Amino acid sequence: MAKTQKDFQQLKDKTFIITTTIPKEDIQKEYQHVLSHLAEDIEIKGFRKGKAPMDVVEAHAEPNRIYEKVAENLLSKVYSDKIQENNLKPIIQPQVKILNPPISKDNDWQVEIKGCELPEIELPEIEAKIKKVNLQAPSADADQKAKEGQMDKIFETILSVAKIELPEILIAADVQNRLSQLVDQTNQAGVSVAQYLKSKNTTLEQYQEEVQKQITKEWTLNLAIDKIASDQKIDVGQKEIEDMVAKNPNAASNINMLAY
Repeated sequence: MAKTQKDFQQLKDKTFIITTTIPKEDIQKEYQHVLSHLAEDIEIKGFRKGKAPMDVVEAHAEPNRIYEKVAENLLSKVYSDKIQENNLKPIIQPQVKILNPPISKDNDWQVEIKGCELPEIELPEIEAKIKKVNLQAPSADADQKAKEGQMDKIFETILSVAKIELPEILIAADVQNRLSQLVDQTNQAGVSVAQYLKSKNTTLEQYQEEVQKQITKEWTLNLAIDKIASDQKIDVGQKEIEDMVAKNPNAASNINMLAY
């Protein structure tokens, strides 16, 4: 259920939004605190290390570096307090947005912090539907391909009945992680992302769309499998998992599915 307070809102999809105003007095105090720590390490010609006046240190320091640390210090407490107050269990790093840019130590900061928890999933009549699929299960001595085909049918059944609203912020964060991994992989291979995508006869937009679909499917399956295991009180031992991975190393790529 959605939850709303003056400075806190939680949406149906488990996205939560914290809004707050940081007074300029707090910003200025923290600014000086951060600057004093920078002064201990910065080396400025004509002064012994850690002995330069604050105005000289400020003139030589990178402003963005100072403000990033000020924001981190001030907002971490706001975020932590709200997490505890509302008994939240965030699953991604929070996204911070200054609502009244540009930032300055001479003005209050109006800030928005977004995050999300694990969304809830519903699986109506899943037990009966999986039993129906299992009636057509291959025999115990069937080849591996037939067994994998049966598992695919089970996954398709889960996806067809699953009711879930995944937070946009969660999907966007995972897409960005995949894109960052693609950049790293192409750099290691000595090619650009554009060259890689061209070799695959696709565009960046098409690639992002495909990744988003894949991530949505993975989250849905994993959350469904966790729910089924919890509802059925199924406890798979670590040794069972290790034995299966030993037989099929590729299965290690998704332990939740393997446990299911």
